[in-house]
Amino acid sequence: MGNLNDGTFNEEMKQRFAKANVYSKSNCKNCWAKFYCSGGCNANNWQYEGDILTSHKVGCELEKKRLECAIMIKAALADQKDMPQSTCDGDDCFADCQ
Repeated sequence: MGNLNDGTFNEEMKQRFAKANVYSKSNCKNCWAKFYCSGGCNANNWQYEGDILTSHKVGCELEKKRLECAIMIKAALADQKDMPQSTCDGDDCFADCQ
């Protein structure tokens, strides 16, 4: 956006990056994962789609799959945590107490 050595600064580019968010990216508006990825990496968007306001499709699909897996793992761990624990002290147990 600029050069510290000569003091130049591209205000137009700064404004373009400031507008690069999930509300300005058409692919993100209806995406369930938009607040997790924030529209992806602007460098990837530029490199692969030619515009920072167009989300990189492959990166987008990979990020959604990562999030699905992370949510599934977290839910499975929470489910295990919520399972009732045995209160058997070993002396006075019912038949199903281990």
